[in-house]
Amino acid sequence: MARRLRIAAAIACMGLVTLLFLDFTGTIHRSFGWLAKIQFLPALLVVNVAVVAAILLATFVFGRIYCSVLCPLGVFQDVVSRIAGWKRPHRFKPSPERTILRYSVLAVFILLVILGLGSVFALLAPYSAYGRMVAAMLGPLYGMGNNLLAQFAERSGSYAVYRVDVWLHGAETLGVAIGTFVVLAVLAWRKGRIYCNTICPVGTLLGSVARFSFFRPRIQAEQCTGCGLCARDCKATCIDSANHTVDLSRCVLCLNCLESCRKGAITYACKERHAQNL
Repeated sequence: MARRLRIAAAIACMGLVTLLFLDFTGTIHRSFGWLAKIQFLPALLVVNVAVVAAILLATFVFGRIYCSVLCPLGVFQDVVSRIAGWKRPHRFKPSPERTILRYSVLAVFILLVILGLGSVFALLAPYSAYGRMVAAMLGPLYGMGNNLLAQFAERSGSYAVYRVDVWLHGAETLGVAIGTFVVLAVLAWRKGRIYCNTICPVGTLLGSVARFSFFRPRIQAEQCTGCGLCARDCKATCIDSANHTVDLSRCVLCLNCLESCRKGAITYACKERHAQNL
């Protein structure tokens, strides 16, 4: 049930954020503009202390719930990974944390921010990357679809939908957007959330906090049969079923492992309860 609720919330957030990037009437922004304001990196760059503190606190309590539900780029990768899973279920393999790469990228990102090289660090920023893909690739199609609908509406005497100018992005912007889409789609298809756990600066930063999360997934060794199904369903590749461990810094709280475990050996509960069960 918890996994299904997470998926429903994630799809809703991704859909609404997508509409925010496409909305030219301001209607969506009036009702759901707050979704853009609670994105971590934009809030951090404008020093929105309340939002940043709330996300960090939620991460400390629950783990990387932001990456699992609120980040549209993360959910996009989940969609691609889920489609790939229809053909190749249980396809993931546990992998070690790429610590040096993760924190090197984060350090470079911070340096770019300090130097004011916005166009460069925007390539790595998850919210910017997703917005670029949507605006450049879907924006013109959305506008043309609107104009086609407006044409039919005018013929029926309705002007509830009006025509708009369709702006095509330059070749460079479109090329970067398509390149970003292809790279992320291929990585998600083959390796699940590898981008989130190696390149994404937000994922690395929140992962550092999630290491100490109050609620966490845990494999109960006494109930585990060692089948490894949880590890093969973990798109973050952070489960070592042989040693009954979960790398909390990389776990994106998808809860796939809870559903895939047929023995109920994996729980998601507060660490005090885990300690009592040891």
